Amino acid sequence: MTRHIPVLLREVMEGLYLKKGAVVVDATLGGGGHTREILKRVLPGGTVIAIDADLSSLESFRTLAQTDDLFCQALREKALVLVHKNYSCLGEVLENESIESVDAILADLGFSSDQIEAGDRGFSFSQSGPLDMRLNQETKLTAGEIINTFSLEKIASILREYGDESESRRIASAIVSVRGEKPFTTTDELRESIEKVYPKGKRQRMKIHPATQTFQALRIAVNQEPEHLEQFLRQAVERLKTGGRVAVITFHSGEDRIVKQFFKKQAMGCVCPPGFPVCRCGNEPKIKILTKKPIIPTDEEVKNNPRARSAKLRIAEKL
Repeated sequence: MTRHIPVLLREVMEGLYLKKGAVVVDATLGGGGHTREILKRVLPGGTVIAIDADLSSLESFRTLAQTDDLFCQALREKALVLVHKNYSCLGEVLENESIESVDAILADLGFSSDQIEAGDRGFSFSQSGPLDMRLNQETKLTAGEIINTFSLEKIASILREYGDESESRRIASAIVSVRGEKPFTTTDELRESIEKVYPKGKRQRMKIHPATQTFQALRIAVNQEPEHLEQFLRQAVERLKTGGRVAVITFHSGEDRIVKQFFKKQAMGCVCPPGFPVCRCGNEPKIKILTKKPIIPTDEEVKNNPRARSAKLRIAEKL
């Protein structure tokens, strides 16, 4: 059974404002925590399309569903449809299901506990395993390839951009130096190399392990997460019904910035220069932003689920 705890569950459900009979996309199924609550609100009569790029997550969910009455019934009645795709293929998924538009869309960009704690996937510095980090095992690029073949400058850029790592160049230099003697093959080797070069004074003041941001950055780069997020957001707005809502939970400042800027742009009206006496662009707002500031977990939620600490939820409504 999955150990994944759905983040900002109450806030997501309130924000999506789901009704019986609604058609909803859970673009990132994971452990199914959000999916369960969505089903409770749209059944009977509703449909949930649950997408996941990780085939092992889908297989784990199918196993879980066999002992769960709600999931069993929903799958049997085809009220819950499971799809193995990246969420950036949202439009294609809906076309394949002959669905033109939907009432609500949710994307939780976090990784489930099962994925993180699976040592053979290489997502965690605390679990010994290969330097893989691929969410979809059918893709080619791995963390090992980045670490062992990318230039110092490129590695440093990845750590800085995707991990907010202030010691990006120091870590990248150490990686290039170590791999000159022997290529990296395991998460342990990478973690130990980071630990050796990280400034001791800074490390003592940190609340997280010094390898945390490097591993995050590599995972984001391997899975091309920013590119997939931008593709997903465009399709989400296109596929929502008027009055439909999209909710996105991010866990990294770069992800949140992409969502914030996309929502802001889609909510704009005229984009003509200020000096134009009459609008010539014809641009009209496509969405209304419902969260002026991102919703964050309560102290109680973070206490019960520490992985929720960096979560940010933004919600918008289709006009």
